[in-house]
Amino acid sequence: MKHKNLLGFFAKYPEPGKVKTRLAEHIGFEKAAFFCRRISEYVLKRTAPSDSTYLRIVFYTPDEMRKEFAEWLPCEILQAQKGPDIGERMDNALKEMFDRGAEKAIVVGADIPGLNREIIDNAFEKLDCADIVLGPALDGGYYLIGMKSPHPEVFRNITWSTGEVLNETLFRIKKAGLSYSTVVTLFDVDGPEDLLKTEKIMKDTEGT
Repeated sequence: MKHKNLLGFFAKYPEPGKVKTRLAEHIGFEKAAFFCRRISEYVLKRTAPSDSTYLRIVFYTPDEMRKEFAEWLPCEILQAQKGPDIGERMDNALKEMFDRGAEKAIVVGADIPGLNREIIDNAFEKLDCADIVLGPALDGGYYLIGMKSPHPEVFRNITWSTGEVLNETLFRIKKAGLSYSTVVTLFDVDGPEDLLKTEKIMKDTEGT
């Protein structure tokens, strides 16, 4: 498979008790898993490639759920995530896409209701003039990272799942002497306060 631009879509199987645990404390495991599935399907639809501007690969976890993912997302290219933490998983996904012939590669999260193909197209364009592109998240992390070649140092010594992820990543980028650009800041779905915002976004974009 060869394509100039590859998008890696990170997805976790929506199994009750295994996803959105903070949200589940308020609405229960079953509802949290259902909401996780719904958001993933919504973002997949909104980020579906158009006019062959990029090709998408779903990097899934856990590895043993490949059959379930194939049944859930039968039209998607599937590749298991590899690595003990999110940093190594993103690094390995980017390397995988470069090994598949990508000139530009981007990874994104599944739980970003504001994400769409226009943002992704913009991110690919920004890589024309920058080594790395980032999509900042409101919680201090990022929902999108893209490169034109592997830069594993950007993922090292990061305190994951904290509000300092973006700042620490920018420090690593600058320390490596790399240039970067950013796209729009968005929120990811974590707690109950994000439910109403997500429902509004889905309603406002229904049919588009």
